[in-house]
Amino acid sequence: MQKKFIGIALTICIFLFAGLVGLANSSSKLIIYHWWTAGGEKEAIDSVFNKFNQKYPDIEIVENPIAGGGGGIMRAQIKTMIMAGQSPDTFQLTYGTGMIGSFAEVLDPIDDLWKDFPVPAMVKKMGTIKNHQYGIPLNIMRNNCLWYNKAIIDKLGIAMPLETLYDFYIACEKVKNAGYIPYAVGAGGGQKFWWVHIAEQFLLGLPHGGPEYITKLYGGKADPANDPAIRELLEALRRLVVNKYINSDYAALTWDQAADLLMTNKAAFYQMGDWAKGHFTSAGWKPKVDFDYQPSPGTSGYFTLHLDCFVLPKGAPHRDAAIKWLKFLKTVEAETAFCPIKGATPPRLDAPIDMYDAISKDILNSFRNPKTKIVQSAWAQPPEAWLDVYGDMLSAFVIDPDVEKGVKDFASAYKRVFGFK
Repeated sequence: MQKKFIGIALTICIFLFAGLVGLANSSSKLIIYHWWTAGGEKEAIDSVFNKFNQKYPDIEIVENPIAGGGGGIMRAQIKTMIMAGQSPDTFQLTYGTGMIGSFAEVLDPIDDLWKDFPVPAMVKKMGTIKNHQYGIPLNIMRNNCLWYNKAIIDKLGIAMPLETLYDFYIACEKVKNAGYIPYAVGAGGGQKFWWVHIAEQFLLGLPHGGPEYITKLYGGKADPANDPAIRELLEALRRLVVNKYINSDYAALTWDQAADLLMTNKAAFYQMGDWAKGHFTSAGWKPKVDFDYQPSPGTSGYFTLHLDCFVLPKGAPHRDAAIKWLKFLKTVEAETAFCPIKGATPPRLDAPIDMYDAISKDILNSFRNPKTKIVQSAWAQPPEAWLDVYGDMLSAFVIDPDVEKGVKDFASAYKRVFGFK
C-alpha cells in the first residue's frame, strides 16, 4: 500500500506543476465527496452544509455524494481521482488507524486544527498516524446495535433485551414460526461488507471472542486457522443461514432497504450501527414507540465504534475553503447540526445532549461511561483491505456455509490483508 501511494504522490506532484497550483488559493468552491445519501444521514449532512453556508456564504459547496454504505465505492473513486491528479478539496473517511493509515501518504496533516478540540484522548489516539492527525471526526457511531420492531416483538411476547446469542436464536425461531423474517440483512449493491459488520457483532458476543480478541484480530496478531473464536463465529453465521433466519433476497438489498423490512412489519430484528436510528426517524418512526434497540446479544458493556471524518488531500484545488470546512466541523455547532439527525454521538465532550432522544442518550451515556469497553470496529482499526477481502469471503461462506472450508478461507484472507507469507 505504501509503495502504491508513493507512486500516487508523485503523480499528484506532476499534475500540481501542470496547473493545479493556480487553483490553490481559490476559496470560491468546496469540492466535497461523501457517501451519506440515505434518509437521516442525508438530512444530517445537509444540515451541516446549511450551517456552513450561513457562516461562509461566499463558498459554493460542490457536493458529490456517492451511495454505498461504508464508503467502499466512493473510496475507490477517490483513489482513481488522486492518481489522475484530480483531487477533491476534502472527502469523507472512516476514522481510525487502519483506514486513515491506508490514505495518509496522499493527505496533508492537520495538526494545528486539533488544537483546542476537546474530544476523549482515545479518539485522538485512534486517528494518530506517526504522531500526526489527518482527519476531523464529526460523529461517533456505535456498531453493536440490534434494532427491533416493537409491534412484532410485543405481539409475540419476546422478552427484551436478549442477553446471549442463545436467547437470540430462540427469539428468531419464534419469529420465523409466526411468519415474519427474524433477521433482516442487506448486502447487495456493492455492499458485501455488511457481512463483516454482522460477523463483528457476533464475534464480540461469543465465548472465545470479545473486545480483546477483536483488537488482536484487527491488529494482525491472531491465528484464525487455530483460534476457536473463528470457528465459533462461522458456526454462528451458519446457523443464521441454514435455519433461514435471514431474508432470501439479502444479496439484492442495500443496508437501508433491509432496514425498511422492519418499518413495513416484515422483519423483527436488524443488525446495524446507530445510524439506522436516523434512517428510521427520518421515515417517521418513533423511538421507543415503533422501534427500539439493545446492545447486540452478549455485548452489554461493550461499545464497538467507528467515526466519520473529513480529510485534507494533497493538491486540494481550493485549500483555503477546505481548511475552513475542517475548522467548522470541529465546532459544537456542526456536531449539534449533524449528530441528533444522524443518530450519532458527538465527539466533543462539551457538546450538549438535551436535544437527543432516549435511544441516542443511552448510547451517548454508554460511550462516556468509564466502565464501558471501547473496541475499534472493522471500519477503523484494520487496513482498508479488510472490508473488501472479508466482504467477499463471508459472502461466499453464507452461500456455502461449510465451516471447515470457511476456517481455511478465513485464514487465507487474513494473510492477504496483512501481507503474511
